[in-house]
Amino acid sequence: MKISISNFLLLFFVFFAFAKAQSQQTCNCKDELAFIDSHITEMTSFKKQIKGDHKEAYEQTLNELSKEVTTSMPIAECYRALNILLSQVKDKHAHIKHIKPSILASTLLTDKDINQYRISKSFTNYPRYESLTSLQKEIEKAPSRSVEGVYQREGVFTIGVVKNGNLYSGVVLASQSPLWIPGQIAYTIIPNGEGMYDVMTSDIPGGTLRFIRALYLHNGTLWHLKKENASPYTAVSKENGDWYFKQISPNTQYLYMGSFSNSEENVAAFTSFYNSHKSKITAQNIIIDLRNNGGGNSKYSDPFYKILKKSKANVYVITNFWSASNSEQFTLKLKSLKNTTHLGMRTYGAIAYGSNYGKLLESPSGLFAIYPTDMNFHKYIDYEYVGIQPDIVLEYNEDWIKQTLDYIKTRDTF
Repeated sequence: MKISISNFLLLFFVFFAFAKAQSQQTCNCKDELAFIDSHITEMTSFKKQIKGDHKEAYEQTLNELSKEVTTSMPIAECYRALNILLSQVKDKHAHIKHIKPSILASTLLTDKDINQYRISKSFTNYPRYESLTSLQKEIEKAPSRSVEGVYQREGVFTIGVVKNGNLYSGVVLASQSPLWIPGQIAYTIIPNGEGMYDVMTSDIPGGTLRFIRALYLHNGTLWHLKKENASPYTAVSKENGDWYFKQISPNTQYLYMGSFSNSEENVAAFTSFYNSHKSKITAQNIIIDLRNNGGGNSKYSDPFYKILKKSKANVYVITNFWSASNSEQFTLKLKSLKNTTHLGMRTYGAIAYGSNYGKLLESPSGLFAIYPTDMNFHKYIDYEYVGIQPDIVLEYNEDWIKQTLDYIKTRDTF
């Protein structure tokens, strides 16, 4: 999603609090910006999208950023600037990483390690919310479906999200981790379209920064943050692995496909599953469950598309927000069949591009790296960022397989 120049200065100061926490760490952001720009402009997505007025807007943003960045700039401010530039291109696969080996990277931390960290400048200078009492009062006023509210990140902390000007701050209310304490601002959340938000956070105060674009607020869930009333039904259990077949009834079969990745483990699982089940996919109704399938290679989805196309069965494909990339492309292929119904919720919206080799290119300082894209699926550009909307939206408060079976029953009665 492109960030307009009118929003530029706002976003420039959005991350100032993060920058203050890391003010002792600087970089030559002019070099970093030139490096990132040189790789953005080589991406297929840039070449397809950034033309005419879009090119003028990109160049204007680049010029404004070039004036603002310095040769000795706080790392967090620089990271923000690099992400503003990348956001001019609608390409959710492409991203910028902050590479920062953490002094607390070990899983075997001693009390001494933690105590030394908690007196470091990165920790003591980290931005904090002035009053947790006033924050609690603000949260209590917020509508239940608002982004504002109390969230849990399981095993880490409780977060209070409160409106802060045109943005939202995610403040630690209680912590199960010695690496975070109440009052610290762990998240900055930026509205980015209907129900979508860009999120900036760090793994620990003053640690590795993360910037995730166009996350969808749904079911009391934003990324890994969940409100108390968040339902578990949008997700799926992986207890049976990423490939699972079940004969639900004589007329209905269920196939869960959790990954199309090229990993050695998944390729072996796909091969075994496909060889064992390709001749068994014969029912009148076939449910294809793609929840939490982050995509991968069409070599592992296309064989099932061919089977389903030939079978002429009634196909019911289920997706959630974490159905992404090739699983989104697979969803559209299935929806092109005459007898397919798409149920669940909108998908992730990372569909129009991709990377052949998953390459990560480090910047001159080694502080940042860009993951560029080079694959061209631009015909799907209308779904980039916004995802694929289902034909039937499933309710959050009831099992999604049960709802799908109930829907199939209504179809079978006609």
